[in-house]
This record gives sequence, structure tokens and C-alpha cells, in this order.
Amino acid sequence: LQSNKLEKQEVSDNVKVVVRCRPLNQKEKMMGHKQAVIVDEIRGTITVNKLETPQEPPKTFTFDTVFGPDSKQLDVYNLTARPIIDSVLEGYNGTIFAYGQTGTGKTFTMEGVRAVPELRGIIPNSFAHIFGHIAKAEGDTRFLVRVSYLEIYNEEVRDLLGKDQMQRLEVKERPDVGVYIKDLSGYVVNNADDMDRIMTLGHKNRDFMRSCGLALHLILCGFI
Repeated sequence: LQSNKLEKQEVSDNVKVVVRCRPLNQKEKMMGHKQAVIVDEIRGTITVNKLETPQEPPKTFTFDTVFGPDSKQLDVYNLTARPIIDSVLEGYNGTIFAYGQTGTGKTFTMEGVRAVPELRGIIPNSFAHIFGHIAKAEGDTRFLVRVSYLEIYNEEVRDLLGKDQMQRLEVKERPDVGVYIKDLSGYVVNNADDMDRIMTLGHKNRDFMRSCGLALHLILCGFI
């Protein structure tokens, strides 16, 4: 995938778009659905075929990186997220977010199955990467890692780690820190296990909100 890699020297680009196509699920297979996309990981293209109207020519789209249905979690992390985390460890801001319809695999890509190493997603792999880097730091270099976990629904912000998840938080801006969320809680984490516990707590509170029938956007913030 040489032409498909996000090389270190390219990280200075502001935005990169990566597309991952999930495999058909069991229900789709039972209903007789067929894969409608062709993924070319070397060229970074996805070709869409309209199976219901085969007379229409296929359409091909090009992205910075593409992954097919058989892609592995660690490959996705190494080729897309790792360069961003490396930059964060050098002092730069970095953002990774997943966008797509319900059921397209966003949660699996970002979180995965944390208890199974080969199925861990970008978030647990990122923190393993961060604390692995910290463990290898030489000299008197010291690190502080702090995390916050929040949700956004209908332009309202709520703290998933706070005592009151129904409290609406305010988005503010200051010249010295830029945009921030007033009263957002933050927890210091010392290792990947701490991070796992924080995510579990956040998910418990998220499940409460989901039980109310709300579609939420989740943001996990890490400060190093």
C-alpha cells in the first residue's frame, strides 16, 4: 500500500479523508444483498455500482486512503491514526473523527472490542501508543495525560464524566486557550487501563442518554 500510506511528511496537510467499507452483515446476506462497491486500496479509489440499474456506468471516487471490507483494525490505525498521534506527542493538535450513517461501523472503527487486542479500535490503540511512548521517554521528560468525555445532541453539550449528565455546558472562547467548554470535567490517566475505566464510565452514562431515544455525537478529548 505504498501509494496509499499517510506518510510522515504529509501530516502537515490540514485534513485527510479516509473511507472504510464494511462487509455485509448477516441480515444483509440473508436478504440476498450484494456488495455494491469495489475498493482499490493501492490507488485509493472506491467504485460504486448501481446494482438495481446496471445500465448506468459505475462512478469512481478518490480519497486519501481507502480500506476494504477485509481490513484489519491495526492496519487502519497504523496507516491513518498513528501519524496524527505521533504529531500530538510532538506538541501539535490532532483530531480524528468518524462520520457516517447508523450501522456503517463508526463505533467499531473508533472503539472496537477493547477486550480483544486484534479488534481494538483507534481510541484504545491511540492510548496504548501514547503510554508506550511515555514509557520510553528518556531523561527528565515528564508527561501529564488528562481526558474528558462529552456528548453533543441538538447543539447541547453534556459531560459524560460529570455528576449530572443532564447539565448543559457552555462553549466559550478565550484568546489564551481558544475554544473550550466551561465546567467540563477532566481526569488524569496514568496508563491504558485507566483510560479503559474512563471509557467504561462514559459509556454507562451514554447508555442512560440513549435510553431516552437520543442520537448523540461523542467526543473523547485527550490532553498531553
